[in-house]
Parts: sequence; C-alpha cells; structure tokens
Amino acid sequence: MERIFRMLQNSFEIQTRNTHKKAVSLITDSLQKLEAGSTAALVAIYTAFLPFFNAYISLNDAVGLLEGTYKGKTNLFESLIDDVSLKLREWEGKIRSEFPEDSPTEIEIFPNKRKPFYEGTYEQRLGAIRILRDKLLEYTVAFPSLVPVQADVAAYYTLCEAARSTQQGKEGNLGELRIQRETQRVLTMQAYMGLVYGGLLKIFYADLKQVGSFIDFPLLYDLVNEDLLVGIDTGGPGIVLNVPLDGVAVSGSKKFRFIVKDEGADAELQAYFTQGPTLIPMPGQLTAPLHKGDNKIIEANDLGFGGAKIYLNIFQVSGAPAQVQVYEVA
Repeated sequence: MERIFRMLQNSFEIQTRNTHKKAVSLITDSLQKLEAGSTAALVAIYTAFLPFFNAYISLNDAVGLLEGTYKGKTNLFESLIDDVSLKLREWEGKIRSEFPEDSPTEIEIFPNKRKPFYEGTYEQRLGAIRILRDKLLEYTVAFPSLVPVQADVAAYYTLCEAARSTQQGKEGNLGELRIQRETQRVLTMQAYMGLVYGGLLKIFYADLKQVGSFIDFPLLYDLVNEDLLVGIDTGGPGIVLNVPLDGVAVSGSKKFRFIVKDEGADAELQAYFTQGPTLIPMPGQLTAPLHKGDNKIIEANDLGFGGAKIYLNIFQVSGAPAQVQVYEVA
C-alpha cells in the first residue's frame, strides 16, 4: 500500500471540507493582505489567484441567496400541511353527519382515523389527503351534501401539492448549486495551495514566519472544545437513530463532529435534521454522507437544519453496522 505523506497532502482543502464559512474567511483574508502587498511578487500572487477566488465566492453567494428562498418555500409548505388538523375537524363533522363514526362507510373513508394525516413523510401525508379527496368523490352523487366537503379537500390538496412542488424544485436547484460550489471549493483550495502558499514559500523560504502574515493558520486549524453527545452502533441498513440534543443550543452555524470507526466492512450513512425523531430522509432532503473512517466537522446548515428541524438523526443506507460518535463542537 502506498503511503500518503503529510507533506504531499493539501491541508487547505482538507481543513475546509464541510465548512464553506472557513474557506471563504481564509481566502478573503489572504487576498486582502496580498492586495495591499508592496512588492511585484505579492501582486503577482494576488492576480493569479483572483479568478479562483471570484468563481468560488460567486457560487457561495448564489447558494446563500437560494437557501433563503428555499427556507421560505419550505416554511410555507410546512405551515400549510400542518393546518390539516384544523381542516380535519371541519371535514370529519360533515362526513360523519352522513356516516356515523365507526360505521362501515366511515371506516372505509377513515380506516386509520387521523394517523395518516399526521405521521410519516410529507409525501405520505399528502397522499392521505389525496386518497380522502378521491374517496369522497365516489359518494358525491349519492350524497350531495358531501360535494362542498370534497371540493374543499381537493382545493386544500392542490394548494399543498403546489407548495410542495415549488419547494422541491427549489430544493433540486439548491442541491445542484451546492455540488457546483463544493467542486469549486476543491479547485480553489488547490489553487490556494499552489499559487498562494507555494508563491509565499518561494518568496519567504528563508523566513517562514512571514508566510503567517498572509495566511490565517489559527483559523485553518481552529482549536475547539468538544463534548461527546452519543456513541452508537447503527444496527444495519434501514435503521434510523436519533442523536440526543438535550441542552444543545442549535443554530444554522452550529458544528458537530462525526467519527465513524475504521473497523469492519464499509457502511453508507446519512446524518440530517428532521422535525421529528427517527424519520427517514425525504427525497431531495439535504443530508451529510458518512463512511467508515470519516472524522468530519459539519455545520447544522449542511445537515438540513433550516431553523425548525430540531432532531438530529443518523440513517444507515447500506453496509455493515457501524460505530459512530457524535460530538458537539463549542
């Protein structure tokens, strides 16, 4: 097996993985210092690195803009579908005036009472409303009093489905843009290593402390306090485990460290926030992938936090059970 020596690794790329905030801070600080440089050699480094900087910053700004839009669309959809409790009260009373509760027809319309409207993924809850709409349509000819009820259910479903489609469209666009930003981060950090760091080493090879005047190394290797939240065995494919967050103040910039022990067969895991515990990720939901041997610090924003999602989960997609440690990073 070929050994990878530390001197052959790009620490700038490694230390900024899963933290675009650090990457932006690092390169912005260096570029401002280089721009103020008094020698032609420093100006040359600035000029060579500037296109990489601009490309990355543009994509990062675009992601930030779309995240705000997506959050607004998500809140709209979530508020709409959470109103189903109020709607059900209206619908149930009018339906049960024709079909008393627990009668054969009422059971056919509400086989599991309110449970399908409150539990499961958003797609499943939307599906429950759609099924109610279609089922009521079967009775509107024989029971005209149900016509306005069926129309209200249909209108409510259409409104929720439209909001969901819009939100998912923004989510898809956001996902593509995040991939582009991550690709550009890698390219930018490669350029930073070769053009900025390499260029400074060429100038200050006899006085390496001078390099520190242009690169914020304490920012790159930030010293943090970490508290272990949980050490868990994922159990195997299809299992979702909730990470306890008792006493943890979560915001979008909150950081968590995930360590997956480098033992046994590989495992494909996903870490993400949801509104309820132990919910599998919805299609298109933002998740952070984890594999055997990973040791990552990840911000809540990159775990799909979004403000209202307060449960941090780990879902095993495939592979053998894995041992995972999750730390709160102060």
